[in-house]
Amino acid sequence: MSERALRTAVEAAEQVGLSFARPVVLADRSNLLVHLEPAPVVARVATTTATVRAGDAWLAREIAVAGHLARVRAPVVAPCRLVAPGPHRHDGLTLSFWEYAEELDAPLDAGRAGRGLRECHDALADFDGDLPQMALLREAEELVERVSPSTEDAAFLRRVAAGVRRRIDALALPARAVHGDAHLGNVINTARGPLWNGWEDTFLGPVAWDLGCLHASARAFGRDQAPVAAAQAGCGCRPDDEVLDAIVEARRFQGTVWTMVFARRHPEAAERAAERLAWYMERESG
Repeated sequence: MSERALRTAVEAAEQVGLSFARPVVLADRSNLLVHLEPAPVVARVATTTATVRAGDAWLAREIAVAGHLARVRAPVVAPCRLVAPGPHRHDGLTLSFWEYAEELDAPLDAGRAGRGLRECHDALADFDGDLPQMALLREAEELVERVSPSTEDAAFLRRVAAGVRRRIDALALPARAVHGDAHLGNVINTARGPLWNGWEDTFLGPVAWDLGCLHASARAFGRDQAPVAAAQAGCGCRPDDEVLDAIVEARRFQGTVWTMVFARRHPEAAERAAERLAWYMERESG
């Protein structure tokens, strides 16, 4: 898949008339990101995520959301302006083109990233495109059967999902446009400051969802708590404990399911997926 996606990036870029010297792979996770050097353009080829999401509406939505934010000068990586950003279909794969944001070899200012997330939230209030409601939680619920190692594991995760859904629904939180996958790994540290990236998961949900994404990275998935605290302080939003706990739990469930998705294409993720499933089982047995 990686080789096919790289070939797709090169051929599609040539097809739209982009001049470049060589492709440089920046990342290969849910998408293959390729910098088409020396052009200030990144091709983003949908790979792992495309194995569970049909069509390209989610990619068109990402371009629309990021384009809106870029036009109002929110701190985001913008869709490409040298060529049509897409989405484009080539060799059975879907890709989009984005402005290249050179990452600094320096620590991220997490507080400034949090302020940037707040700016994005404010700017999204004027976005008039269609967005799905609580899409990531619903998607994770629907994926359980497809990615679980066994029918017993699927049945167990369905019970987890039902509990998560009851907690979220009981809060009756107002919905608005949110990033959806707002962990600091989706921030690029540039000379212009931290830029938020990866808007393919944007949906209508509680603004606390994005704060829950930040906290889940530390509380559920073991990353450093200090940058999370700084980002939250910068964002200036502190949900009450009941709300934050429910969102972190929802994010843990979603993250567990998606680690199983990744494990199908990235074998190194299989152990992490098993550990996350085992955590749930140990909690239930305890």
